[in-house]
This record gives sequence, C-alpha cells and structure tokens, in this order.
Amino acid sequence: MRVGITIGGQHPFEGTAMQLQLAEAIGAESVWFPDHILGVFHPGLWSDMAYSKMAADPDAFYDPFIVSGVIGTMTDKAVGISVTDTARRKAADLARTALTLQHMVPGGFILGVGSGEAESLVTFGYDFSTPVGDCEKVLHELRSLLDTGRMPAEMNLAGRMGVPLESDKGKPQVWVAGHGPRMLRLTGQYGDGWIPAWPMTAEEYGEKGRTIDEWAAKSGRTCATKSMLPFVVLGQSKEYIAELMEKDPLGKLFALFCPADRWAKHGYKHPFGDDCKGFIDLIIHDLDPEELRALAPEMPFELVEEVVFMGNADDVAERMSGYAAQGMNHVVLANLTGVVGGMEEIEANLPQFIQLKGMLDAM
Repeated sequence: MRVGITIGGQHPFEGTAMQLQLAEAIGAESVWFPDHILGVFHPGLWSDMAYSKMAADPDAFYDPFIVSGVIGTMTDKAVGISVTDTARRKAADLARTALTLQHMVPGGFILGVGSGEAESLVTFGYDFSTPVGDCEKVLHELRSLLDTGRMPAEMNLAGRMGVPLESDKGKPQVWVAGHGPRMLRLTGQYGDGWIPAWPMTAEEYGEKGRTIDEWAAKSGRTCATKSMLPFVVLGQSKEYIAELMEKDPLGKLFALFCPADRWAKHGYKHPFGDDCKGFIDLIIHDLDPEELRALAPEMPFELVEEVVFMGNADDVAERMSGYAAQGMNHVVLANLTGVVGGMEEIEANLPQFIQLKGMLDAM
C-alpha cells in the first residue's frame, strides 16, 4: 500500500514546513493539504486544548493550492488537495490550477474534489442547498477540460485550456470524496481515485468501492486508486488514549462528527438530533463553547473511535488491514497524535508513526 501524509497548511508556515520534514523522514509517497477555511476545533475552547501550544488560531488555514505550489517545489513527492469544495471552486478555475501545479511541481499534483461541508460554506454565505448536484456539474465540466481541453460539447461554449494537458508527469489526477450512492456514481464516472473520509466499516468500504468500479466500467473508465483519509491518534494503547481523553475530555468532541445513525448503532442518541450528519452538516463554530465543554465528558469513547483510528502502531495497522483487504491501495494519514497530551505525546510516538508507515507499506 502507498502512504500519503496530510499536512495542516496553517499559519505559521514554519509549522507546515516542519510537517513536510516529517513526511520526508518517514518516506511518505505523497503530501496533502485540506481545503478548509474553518477548522474542526471551536476557537472558544482552543486555548484549553493541548494542540493550542503549536498554533495560536485553529482556523488559520492558508489557501491550500498556493501552499501546494510552495511545498511542491520543496519535495519530489506528489502533492494533493484533500479535498476542495465544488461550491467554492468551479471547473475552469480548478482545471487551470491543476494543470499549473502539474507542470510546476516536481512530483505532480492530485486534485481532491468533494461536495463540501457546511462548516466552511454556510458560514461564509455559500449556497449549500444542492451540494451533490453542484458537484456533478463541476466534475462533468472538469473532466472534459482536463481530457479534451474544452468545455463539454453539448454546452456549445468556446472555453478552452491553453496550458498543455500533460506534463512530463502525465495528467493531473482527480480523486473524488464520494460517500453516498450518487457521489459514488460520480466517483466512478469522473474520478481517477476515491478518497473518502467519513466513518465506515471495512466491509462498507469494500461495497462502496465495488459500486465505484461498476460505474467506472459503465463509463469506459478505470478508478485505479482506492484511498481513504483516516484521522489517527497514536499512543501506548487504546486504553491509554482513553485515559488521556478522560483527563482532557475536549478531545472527545470528535464523537460529534460521527453521524447520528452511527450513534444509534451503539445505542446512543446524537446530542444534535437524529438527522445530524456529523462532518457534513455540523457547524462547530455556531455552537456555544460552554455547551460543548459540558458535553465533552459525556462523549462515548467508542463513538470517538468510529471517527479516529486510535491505539499503538499494531492496533491501527490491524484495523487498516481490513480496508486493505477490501481494496484500499493508497492511504492518506491525518495524524492527530497530541490532540490529547500535546507535544509530549507527539514526540513519544514518533517511533510508532514510523513503525505504522512500515507496516502499511507491507500491506
């Protein structure tokens, strides 16, 4: 299995550059940047969280495409976006940016695309009423622009890409963050890869991957890369991490990003209603920080574990092996070690992270 690493792409840039050094040190094959305007931590709680010692503002995200261009010249690894929202960035701009980066960065560029999340859309006035329909339109146009250099023929528009569609590294790849049935269809029809992030079992992953392959075959295409973007917290053991979260319960708020149906499967009710979709529609910044502070100790650890891969390298590798058996061939790790425990845990578990990378390489 190939292994990529997510880099925060946040202010200050020195921290982002240090994360690149870690990716280089462990031999990651690709580096990735999230396209967020707001993060997943409430700024009203940030000063009480262990991560705050590493960054003053949890929402200080740079534009990931610009950071990709800068970091991409500092490495020979592929750089990618995981992922951009089609509500904010449209096909012509995405195609031009992807082609530019493909030509300019030594390792090539991978464009991750998804229908978006309310957190970085609704809060800035973007329309989030038809996200999947908007995504379908962008993907249809984007695929045409990257494959033919022109807008789709049926649109009868003169728009074209003057930048050569291939560099010495080939074409930029498009990976789609598909989860529901319609997005899985779009992944097969338009994607070169699949990069989901929301909770699912290994068996569900396999079923969704087969659905993508069926749609790709119907479209005369191949979705060659099956990836995933898992959040990872490494420690001595799952039990040890659970103890850290009991001492520092704000880290348990990740359970809120688990959809309500997952809560129900564990016998719990999601605090924000039976229709809550977790990452997709939960806007942490709209919530009362003191209400979140009171909720944190009540978050069930098993719901945190639905969203985050936790434990030592053996624990995490064993869990990921199920996804590898179901077709995953390029994992993009989002390392959250230290979200409880801070820098002490980050430093203590660097050997575990290197060990995990080696175990994943062997899958």
